Amino acid sequence: MVPLKIVILKDHSHLMGEVTELDEEPSYLISGCKMVTDEGMSNYPKYTDQRDIFLTSDVILTIVDPSEETITNYKKAL
Repeated sequence: MVPLKIVILKDHSHLMGEVTELDEEPSYLISGCKMVTDEGMSNYPKYTDQRDIFLTSDVILTIVDPSEETITNYKKAL
């Protein structure tokens, strides 16, 4: 199983999903991507039903493990 992670972008947006590191650019695949905000979880990217996105390493600040509460909220949002 691919682990759930929070990806913090350089613009300080927080994305959550199953993160797979790839061997070349784009460097990461986020499956089931949601944006995490103080108000909760929202679909990301907006205006599409696509929930799998690729990110290049130059837009990522860091990747961290979500709290148990955040994991629960993520699963409810799916």
